[in-house]
Amino acid sequence: MKQPELGKIISNLRNEKGLTQEELVEKCNISVRTIQRIEAGEVTPRSFTIKTILAALDYNFENIKLLFPNEDKTRWSISKMQLFGLNLAIISGIVYFFIGFVEVYFDLDIEDFKTVQSSTPIYICVKLISLVSMVFFYSGFVVSGTIFSNYLLRISAIVVIFTFGMGYVFDIFTWYNPLDSEEYFLVILSILFGCAYVLNGIGVLRLKSHLDKNLPTLTGIFLIITGATFIVVFLFLIGAFLLISLTILQIILLYKIKEITTS
Repeated sequence: MKQPELGKIISNLRNEKGLTQEELVEKCNISVRTIQRIEAGEVTPRSFTIKTILAALDYNFENIKLLFPNEDKTRWSISKMQLFGLNLAIISGIVYFFIGFVEVYFDLDIEDFKTVQSSTPIYICVKLISLVSMVFFYSGFVVSGTIFSNYLLRISAIVVIFTFGMGYVFDIFTWYNPLDSEEYFLVILSILFGCAYVLNGIGVLRLKSHLDKNLPTLTGIFLIITGATFIVVFLFLIGAFLLISLTILQIILLYKIKEITTS
């Protein structure tokens, strides 16, 4: 929405209500300096800020949008290949979510009960499906980082793919060649996973300026908390449990990204 026209509209609405800038601040919990800069046309506020101010002035946000008909949406440059990558990432995320339960069953059974030791082909197949779906799933965040020029999101997603790839290679290798120092390598992998998740979480938080901020904020915080549990190592099981909700949030986030970039 263009400035200074928007600032003049807000100033007029405030005056019609007989409110000072200080009184408006009390109603919408936005700093006086911010109100002053918006009304002076010095800054262009985000949609959330505009909605908050207009709600305090009992004015419908949709009426403001009618005054700026050509600026209600941000146009993103997205290629057919990028759109294909987002669609593939969403589908892969769903596959990754469900195959994860099968993978956890195998890993726990092998560790504690050893009833599937003879099912090598099935175990390797499950691991490969999980690996491939994970790669395509996180490739969606690489694509998203490219679309929004969010280089931290892009790089951190690549780091996640790389670290998880190391984990899958380690699992398959130790299946055929058990190691006495396996716990030592698992600790290193857990810390690497954690660092990758924290970076990815910060990258996701930076999507707040492009999407409704609640979803990127919740997903980013989940990523950072999950990463922290992996870094601490002895909280690894808590992190593994959080992955269930986290993966669902990530799939929804990718869907929202696809929705906003193709609308």
